[in-house]
Amino acid sequence: MAVEVVMPKLGLTMTEGLVVNWLKNEGDAVKKGDGLLEIETEKLTNVVESPADGVLLKAVGRVGESLPIRAVLAYVGAPGEAVPEAAASAPVAAAAPEPAAATAVAPPAVTGKGGRVFASPAARALARKLGIDYTRVAGTGPGGRIVKKDVADYGAAAAAASAAAAVAAPAVATTRPYAGMRKAVGDGMLASWSQAPMVTHHMRADVAELLALREQLNRDLGEGEVKVGVLDLLAKIVARAIKDHPIVNATLCHTPSGGEIRIPGAVNLGIAVAVENGLVVPVVRDAGGKSLFAVSREIKELTAKARAGRLRRDEMSGGTFTISNVGGYGSVDFFTPIVNQPESAILGVGRTVETPVARNGEVVIRPLTGISLTFDHRVIDGAPAAEFLATLQRHLARPARAVFEG
Repeated sequence: MAVEVVMPKLGLTMTEGLVVNWLKNEGDAVKKGDGLLEIETEKLTNVVESPADGVLLKAVGRVGESLPIRAVLAYVGAPGEAVPEAAASAPVAAAAPEPAAATAVAPPAVTGKGGRVFASPAARALARKLGIDYTRVAGTGPGGRIVKKDVADYGAAAAAASAAAAVAAPAVATTRPYAGMRKAVGDGMLASWSQAPMVTHHMRADVAELLALREQLNRDLGEGEVKVGVLDLLAKIVARAIKDHPIVNATLCHTPSGGEIRIPGAVNLGIAVAVENGLVVPVVRDAGGKSLFAVSREIKELTAKARAGRLRRDEMSGGTFTISNVGGYGSVDFFTPIVNQPESAILGVGRTVETPVARNGEVVIRPLTGISLTFDHRVIDGAPAAEFLATLQRHLARPARAVFEG
C-alpha cells in the first residue's frame, strides 16, 4: 500500500508550510530518509524525507502552494502501485508560471529518460532565487544539461523583455503577501515591543586598537585559515563584558507564582542575520568559553546556513543576548534594536567613522563606532546598563586581553 508523505508539524505555532522545491521527480527511486522536497515554515526551510523505500509515485503538493499540517504532499510505494484517486488526478508539482513576456526567450529544455529535465544544482538554486521554471530553459551543457549560465541568460532576457513592456505601460503599485517569514518576524517584533518597557542607551567606542588587532591576527594566519572579522572580535568582547555584568544576560520567565529572573552561567550569543524578506538569529552557544577562532568559524558557518535557509530549529533557540550589526551598510550611526524575547537586552552596532577627538589638549582623528544597547526595564535598570556599556567601551579600546583571556 502506498505510503503518505504529509506536511510535518515543526513547531508549536506552525499551522501550514509552503512547498518550495521538489528534490525528486515522480518515478525516481528513493530510500527511507532521502530528501523528497523542501518546505518553508516561518523562518526555516526544511527538507521532508521519504518515510519508506520505493519510488515517488505521486507529487501532490505544488511548488508555491501553502498546505496545512498533515496535508498529503506525496505518495511513496512500489513501482506501479496505485495511489488514491484524488491524488492521481492532481497536477504534478511545478514551478510557478513566469510572465508572458518571458515565455518566448528559449525553447523547452532537453529531457532525459522518463521526461526528467537535467539541471545542475547551481542552476536549480539560481532558478529558485530568480523565480524561474528551469524546465523552460534551454540547456547548453553536456547532453543538453542546464547549467547556471543558461538560467542567468534566461533571467536576463526575461528581465529585458519585462522592462521593454514596462516602458509602454504606466507604473502600477505592486503587492506582496504579509505571510511566512515576513509575518513571523513582524509578529515577534510587535509582541516584544508590546510587552516589554524598553530603553536604549547610546555611546561611541574607539575601535582603533580593535581594528589593529584584527589586522595583526589576519596577517599572521596561514593560507586557507579563517579570517577574523570585527563581528567575531566583538562577540568575544561582549561575552567578556557580560561576565562582569551578568544581569544583561538574564531572561524573564513566567512561573505559577508570577515570574522569576534567570541568569544563565553561559553566554549564548544570538547573531542577527538579514535574509531575503526577513531576519533570523542563529545562536553561538557558550561564546565566552570558546576561542576567538572557534567563535569566528561558528559565526561564519551559521550565517551561511541562515542565508541558504538551512538553519535547524535548535540553532536558533536558547539565546541569552543578541548582537545586531548594521555597520557594514555604512549608513547608520545609532539605532534602537528590539529585544529578542525572552532575552532582556540586545546590542546594536552602527558604522565606524573617522572622527575628530580631543586628546591631551590636541585634536586627533580616531575611528569611532556607534553602539546602542536596548534593554527590558523590567529586568535591567538604567545604571547597570550604563555600567555594562562602560566596561564594553573599555574592552573595545584595549581588546587583546578581553579577547584572549575571556
